[in-house]
Amino acid sequence: MKNNLICKLLASFPVILVALYFIPFLGICLILFRYFIYSNKKRISTPIFIIGVGILILIPKGLDLIFNIAKIDITKIPYLSNILSADLYNTDFINYSKFLITVGVIFFIISFVLNAIFNRVSSKLNSGIRNYISETQKRDAEISRKNDMEIKIKQEKAKNTSYVECPNCGSDNLLGEKYGTCKYCRSKLVNKNYKG
Repeated sequence: MKNNLICKLLASFPVILVALYFIPFLGICLILFRYFIYSNKKRISTPIFIIGVGILILIPKGLDLIFNIAKIDITKIPYLSNILSADLYNTDFINYSKFLITVGVIFFIISFVLNAIFNRVSSKLNSGIRNYISETQKRDAEISRKNDMEIKIKQEKAKNTSYVECPNCGSDNLLGEKYGTCKYCRSKLVNKNYKG
């Protein structure tokens, strides 16, 4: 999605600034869209840039204030008095500047809060996953140890298991112990191959 030219164009600062001026809701939607398609570094720079543009629009007003305090005639600076006397600047651009600064501060706070929440959730999730993996490994090691013990017991039993012929009826009996009984006539049997 980052490589799509239309998405990059819609999430660019000039388009966002124009949309914020003419259709503020669309501009805010485009800021949110920018948050989704760009990485964390560009997410943080977005509200800073918007605040910067809002402050940049206020520079002529700030210069007028400074020059009034210093008692310097603003007519000596070309175009500054024209900008300050224009209705477009005094009404629309000043309101737009306030709106940009407000939106920038709100998105900066939202970015900070969401980043903090994401970091906490991811650290809790990571520790939970680590604990789960640790518990799973312990359980698997315990099961493996039990299985190894059972296998060793069965191997020992298999080493000592042999066929013993019944002295009374002559049937073959599988015997894993030193002593046992015949399955057919219930007489006593002795396993001579038992090593234990």
